[in-house]
Amino acid sequence: MGSLKFELSLFDGPREFGSWRKKMKALLVQHKLQKVLDSATLPATMSDTRKAELQDSAYSIIVLYLADNVLKQIDGEDTAYKAWNKLGELYLTKSFTNRILLKEKFFRFKMDPTKNLEQNPDDFRKIAITLGSIDKEKIGEESQAIILLNSLPNSYREVKAAIKFGKQTITLDEVTSALRSWELEMKSDVKCTSNRDRLNVRGRSKEKNPRGKS
Repeated sequence: MGSLKFELSLFDGPREFGSWRKKMKALLVQHKLQKVLDSATLPATMSDTRKAELQDSAYSIIVLYLADNVLKQIDGEDTAYKAWNKLGELYLTKSFTNRILLKEKFFRFKMDPTKNLEQNPDDFRKIAITLGSIDKEKIGEESQAIILLNSLPNSYREVKAAIKFGKQTITLDEVTSALRSWELEMKSDVKCTSNRDRLNVRGRSKEKNPRGKS
């Protein structure tokens, strides 16, 4: 089996830490290095040399996906285990203030009109993931779906009604999928209208000049 491809952006601040942390752990799993994040899980029978090799390999991967401003804050943490825990202390804070700010951002989320219907749900998911990482009171799928629906402007009221029609319950994935489908339909309609307009113009041009004379 060929090697799996995995893309992960540089982590440069607290806003994206929850999702970045999950993806980084998945990347380390692919390289069979996830155990070094908890030194207690390394087998006692493993040699110190081998343990150091695993720590160095995992540490290198983590460092390569950190922006310079974050890297400076873990300077001195010389193993993956130490670096991972330091990042958690810095960005996975469970302080009351941080939870309140994230909850406000989550519950007051509004669609950004400069972004499309794929980018907006992604932004919402990132906030939800980060909030879920620091708050023990998990917000259910249905609640997340309703908040995302309510973030749509009034111009989308027909879309919102169509998504909710006949539903007993609803999930975030269903809302996201429906919004993406609707956007694709809109793009397709615009393209068809544009092609139809061009054909109409071309047809009128031929009617005015059937032999192609000027």
